[in-house]
Amino acid sequence: MNHCSFFGKVTDIAYGGQKADAVDYVHITLAVENKRKSNNDFKKIDCECLDFEAWGSAAFILSSLHPGDELLIIDSTARKDRYRVYFRINEFKIIK
Repeated sequence: MNHCSFFGKVTDIAYGGQKADAVDYVHITLAVENKRKSNNDFKKIDCECLDFEAWGSAAFILSSLHPGDELLIIDSTARKDRYRVYFRINEFKIIK
């Protein structure tokens, strides 16, 4: 099983299966900077937008996020469709 961790800023949030006081899942797009080390200094190369999904209680907590909030995500499962990879969130930490 793969374990990946990502840190970045939330750029987009979409909710699914909303009920009266609950959210079934949350789809989050996270902007993650790619950095490389050269001459003892880190240099930003580019930025990628990655898609994540959270279900259950994690979705309820993450539904309070806003674009621009920073988030650390740890995941272990990926689901691929024809054009994108979606990561399933296992653990997270909101950094405001």
